[in-house]
Amino acid sequence: MATSYDYSALYKTFSRLIKSRLNLIMIELNGNGKPPEAPFVAFDIISPKIPLGFLEDDRAFECVVSFTVYAKRKLEAMQLCNTLRSMLGDTDSRDTFDKNDIVMVERMPIQARYVEETNTYAYMFGFDVKLRLWETYVDGHEGIIEHVKYKEETDE
Repeated sequence: MATSYDYSALYKTFSRLIKSRLNLIMIELNGNGKPPEAPFVAFDIISPKIPLGFLEDDRAFECVVSFTVYAKRKLEAMQLCNTLRSMLGDTDSRDTFDKNDIVMVERMPIQARYVEETNTYAYMFGFDVKLRLWETYVDGHEGIIEHVKYKEETDE
């Protein structure tokens, strides 16, 4: 029986990586609650399911996620964003992705993403990442063949 992909696995995987490797907090972009003190990383799922084929019958699909680094200074935001982007492509990160059935297909270029607030600027730089994921399946044990009767058994 097919079930939909558990996107919380992405949040958990990336949040742990960013905290352990960069000592930054990752939050959900436009999530509820007050954002933490800068610097921090905001995460968003931009395109949750991109089929790999036109029939959409394959278990594998792609997903685009976004990382935005917030900081008090422009150069700090740019540097942390560059460090994060590089970190996601290294061997340790790939090992973590493998353990969580995530394949990084593409890391897109860094872009400035800051917007004018009331009296100041929130300095933000970010990039997007295309991932390959797999639908999860749960076996409901329906239609299991427990025994096969051979011709010899039926003639008795």
